[in-house]
Amino acid sequence: MHIDLEELYREYSAYLISIAYQMLGAIVDAEDIVQQLFLELQQHDIKHIENIKAYLARAVTNRCINLLKAAHKRREVYVGPWLPEPQITSSEDNPLELIVKQETLSYAILVLLERLSAVERAVYVLREVLGYSYEEIAETVHKSVANCRKIYSRAQKKLQSELPSASIDRAQENELAQIFVQASQTGSFDRFIQMLAEDAVLVMDGGGIVRAALRPIIGQQRIEALLQGIAPKGYFAGHLRAIQANGRIGMLLVRENKPVLVVCFGWDQQQRINRVFMLSNPEKLAHIQL
Repeated sequence: MHIDLEELYREYSAYLISIAYQMLGAIVDAEDIVQQLFLELQQHDIKHIENIKAYLARAVTNRCINLLKAAHKRREVYVGPWLPEPQITSSEDNPLELIVKQETLSYAILVLLERLSAVERAVYVLREVLGYSYEEIAETVHKSVANCRKIYSRAQKKLQSELPSASIDRAQENELAQIFVQASQTGSFDRFIQMLAEDAVLVMDGGGIVRAALRPIIGQQRIEALLQGIAPKGYFAGHLRAIQANGRIGMLLVRENKPVLVVCFGWDQQQRINRVFMLSNPEKLAHIQL
C-alpha cells in the first residue's frame, strides 16, 4: 500500500498544528514541529500503521512535551512575564483557521496552562479540548490509564479556581471592544475599569524588546493608573480594532501597517474581566496577517 505524504499533510496538518499550538502557545513552533514530522516520515516506512491519525497525534504530542521541557528553562531567563502567541482568526474561508477556532482554548486558559508540567498540559489538552479517552491518552503519552486519570485530576485542581467564565455573550464582548477603543482614543479608562473585577490582573509581555511592565499589575486602581499613564505617551497610537483571539474578543493595534499590540481578556464567573493580557513582543506578533 502506497502512502501519499502530501495527501496526509493536507488532511491532518491543521489538526496537528492545533494540538501543537495549544501544547506550546507558539504558532510558528507548532507549524515547525508538524513540518519536521512530515520531513522525517519520508525516511520511514509507515504503510503498516493502522491508525495513522492517532500515530501522527502521538508523534506531535511527544515532540511538544520534549520542546516544552526545554522551553521552561529558556523562560526562566525571559525578560518579564511570558505570554503565549494569540491565534487571530479573521477569515472564515481558511480551513486551518476554522479548525483551530473550533478546537482552541480561550487565551486566558492558554495562559493558565503555563502552570502545568509538560505531561499535565498534554493530558489536559487531549482530554479537555480533543475529547480523547483515557485509553487513547495513555497510549499517546506512554503512561498507564490510571496515571493519566490522576494527571488530569491534578491539572484540573491547579486550574479550577481561575478558569474563566464560558458564558460571556457576543453583546458583552462587543460592548467591551467599543469601550476599550473609546478609552484608548480619549485616554479616559473609567468605563473600562468599571468592567474589571476588584482583584483583576494586567500582564504585559514585551519580551525585553518593547517597553512593558516587568511584573503583573494587580487591582483596579493600579491598572487604571498604568493605562492612564501610558495612553498620553502614544502607547495606543495607531489603528485599534476588535479581532477574534482564540475564539474570544480581543484588540489588535496596527501602526505603520504592522501589528504592534494584541490585547486579550479573561472573564470570571461573575462575568467581570479579571485578566487583561497585553502582548507587544514583536517576535510573537510576526505571524499575524493584516
